[in-house]
Amino acid sequence: MDVKALIKQPATISKIAIGAIFLALIRCIAEPFRLQQFSKTPLIFYQVKPFLLGSLAAALGLFAMMVFFYSGRYKIINSICILTVAVLLVIKKIYFIA
Repeated sequence: MDVKALIKQPATISKIAIGAIFLALIRCIAEPFRLQQFSKTPLIFYQVKPFLLGSLAAALGLFAMMVFFYSGRYKIINSICILTVAVLLVIKKIYFIA
């Protein structure tokens, strides 16, 4: 199948956007475990807080995207994906995460 034809289909782009936010959710959930692996002291709440906020933002975005996917509003899904990534970047900027 032609790649250009796949990209022009809104449902395909929406599926890719949902997959990207799902991967961001998995990374936000897994990051405290990775940090704990390399830390000599136990993590405290303030070290885990940005990842919890990121997980919450990604989960809410993913939920909204799935609701709109099942209602067939594919263009809104792409907007929510961009908004979710922007929120994740703002959280990263607020907590100075490198």
